[in-house]
Parts: sequence; structure tokens; C-alpha cells
Amino acid sequence: MRIFDSHAHYDDPRFESEFEGGRDRALSFVFEQGVERIVNIGANLESSRASIALAGRYGKIYAAVGIHPNDCGKTGTLGQEMAELEELARAPRVVAIGETGMDFHYDRPPKEVQKQWFCAQMELARSLGLPVVVHDREAHGICMQAVRDYPGVRGVFHSFSGSTEMAKELIRLGWMISFSGVVTFRNARRVAEAAESVPIECMMVETDCPYLAPHPLRGTLNHSGNLVYTIGALAALKGLSPEETAQITYHNACAFYGIEE
Repeated sequence: MRIFDSHAHYDDPRFESEFEGGRDRALSFVFEQGVERIVNIGANLESSRASIALAGRYGKIYAAVGIHPNDCGKTGTLGQEMAELEELARAPRVVAIGETGMDFHYDRPPKEVQKQWFCAQMELARSLGLPVVVHDREAHGICMQAVRDYPGVRGVFHSFSGSTEMAKELIRLGWMISFSGVVTFRNARRVAEAAESVPIECMMVETDCPYLAPHPLRGTLNHSGNLVYTIGALAALKGLSPEETAQITYHNACAFYGIEE
């Protein structure tokens, strides 16, 4: 199978400390498993720089640069960080802005601060013509409003956790939906129901590694090689073979990020 991991965090220090041989060995291992493309996602300026560095080092890796909602305002003002983020976004092999969005699980920083930074990154994506990777945790309504407020921006809701109705509305608006290992969890029926409703042509797969390892590996260090479980679960839901599901989602991710197949 040709596999595209549309959302990963290989700059996370857990790969150095928990994978035998470190991050380089982890990446060599997943490439051996048929993973041909990875987008490494920035969560702040530091990890965005690290994502660019990984993309420069590995021909199969591309970068997204952004400020995660939980990182808004930690190291600088909105104006300062957006200026630097714009510079980073112009680097070679940067294919998206993100991850950005809203996270109300911990309610920090305050919702209004998160919203300001989310809107600023949507504006940046619009000005640069790049897609957006949206993090939406317990903030479905306000994230959907942002999609409507920026009709010229296209993007993806990563590790989708919304309803079937929300999924259908996103697709109607021209957005993509990405499914992680959560779709394999026995207690995540709503996610599986949403996946059943999403046309395969509007779907991508991701790990969000080192987080969200799929069943039966929950609680372990996740990596792109584990996408076979997510692909298998989606294939069963869509009535396709795993090979067909991998190929279609690979094509979808290349088209979304503007990467040559």
C-alpha cells in the first residue's frame, strides 16, 4: 500500500526517548512500511521551524507551520508571531498553515485569545493561498463559523470528532476531513458514523503521532506505520479494500496539499 500520513509530529521529543534508535530510526522504519508521504505539522514557532528542517532533510516529508490554540501568545504578541509565521510559511516544502483552531477542553488560553489567533492564521492562509489544518476540540460551533467567515480558505478538520451533520456541512463547503486512530476506538461510535457518511473522495488519514495510537495499540507511542489499522477500519466502513482506501486517501492528500504523486 502507498500511505500518506497527512498529520504527524515527528519533531516531538518522545521519538528520541521512546523509539529504539530515536527519531531517525522511527522514520526509516515507517518508510519501510510503505509510508511514502508525511506532513509534519507545526504547533508553535519552534515546532514549525523543526517541521521545515525535517522536510529539508527527508524527501518524503513536507511541513505545515502554525500556532496551536493552546500555544497562542506563549512566546510573543500576535503581530510578532504572525510576522514570523508568514516568513516561515514562504519556506520551501511548506504546504499548509496549521495547526490552528480552537480547543475548549482546557479553556486556556481564553476563548477570545484563541479566536484572535485562529482568525489571524485564516487570514494568513487566505493571503498566501495555502490550505489550513484545523484543530477542533469541543469547539465545533465556533470552528464552523470561522469556515463560513472565510469562504476563500480551504482546509481540513484533522482527527475529526464532530457529528455526521457537521461532516456533511464541511463537505458542502468544500473542506476535507481527516480521520485518525480514534475511528478504531470502541467508544468512538460517533466518529465512525461520521466516517460512514463522508465520501471517500473527501477523506484523508492521519496518525497525529506520537499521539492517538489506534486500537489495539492504544496508549503506546504512535507512528505512521500504524496507519494500516486506521485504513483498515475505514475500508470496512466504506466497503472497500484496505489497498483501495490507502490509494484514494493518498491521492486526496496529494491533491489537498498540492504535492505531486
